[in-house]
Amino acid sequence: MEEHYFRRVTKTTPTRLWINNPTGTEIALGLAEGAVGCTTNPSYAGNLLRREPDFAKDVIESRIAQDPGADDEAIAEAVQRRLVERITDSFRPVFESSAGKAGYVSIQGCPLLDDKADQILREACMARTVARNVALKIPATEPGLRAFETLVAEGSTCIVTEVFSVAQLREANERYLRVTARTGGRPPFFISPITGIFGDHLRKVATRDAIDVDPKAVQLAGVALARRCYAETVARSYPATLLFGGARSTDDFTGLVGGATAATINYSTVEEIVALNPDVVLTVDKPVSESVLAELRTKFEDFRIAWGDVPISLEDFEAFGPVEHFRGTFVDAWRDVLSAINAARSKVGVVVR
Repeated sequence: MEEHYFRRVTKTTPTRLWINNPTGTEIALGLAEGAVGCTTNPSYAGNLLRREPDFAKDVIESRIAQDPGADDEAIAEAVQRRLVERITDSFRPVFESSAGKAGYVSIQGCPLLDDKADQILREACMARTVARNVALKIPATEPGLRAFETLVAEGSTCIVTEVFSVAQLREANERYLRVTARTGGRPPFFISPITGIFGDHLRKVATRDAIDVDPKAVQLAGVALARRCYAETVARSYPATLLFGGARSTDDFTGLVGGATAATINYSTVEEIVALNPDVVLTVDKPVSESVLAELRTKFEDFRIAWGDVPISLEDFEAFGPVEHFRGTFVDAWRDVLSAINAARSKVGVVVR
């Protein structure tokens, strides 16, 4: 029997599959395809309220019953940890058999509080108690990177996310190098250039500003940036393992194969790729066509910033257009969870005043 695409990728390249925001069924299916890790983000609980509502609502009601006096934010954070705990249990054998080199499951805290380093640290410290194979997901913003330095010094496994520019990639890696030079420890460190969601942001900008642009160029914007981040990581011998995220199409995996990297995708995209069953082609070090790059650089200032043509300061990472766009999806989903918590309190007659 012919092996599926992802098994062939694992056998013939150092590139690895991770699964993003899975349901209970998709956890097992992802592992069956060879996934060695899993990502979640602040949208996860909101995602499961749509896709696995009975389980998500049961978790919410259980947390309220355990701590009826807790405020809604505390319940939401506890729900997120419980949902991630289910995944860490499934990936623990991968973590143990790899001696801690794989099998990680990411967790990220409340997006309404991620503009404060102390809040990011508080939630990360609580998240570390979930399981040994938790990876703390930290935004590539000024407060996020301050928290990241503390977590690295403490030996925590981290994933720096919301990376939409070469400047963010460099800043996170240089901070990791400074901290580890001081401490002597080198905890696992992943960094996530965001691919398909970058295209989503540029489409929004094109609509807003009436920009006439080739849709294929926009679809490839995130892949182009991810390949540039890969080249930068190799050229500078950066210590991070690239974990490409934010996929929207099959290109966001198949266009990034060949390096000692990983890409995290929804299980629906896994199914698309399995159905296509393409050849394994080494793509991550291939240049995107000059015509595509020229169009993107000419028509989008945000792409010029991402590419490094226009400088961006550390203090401006948080307000960078695609970062705000991505964070906005997290905020919307988190508020959906807060609404579900409020509805659950009303159902059982528990109200926090």
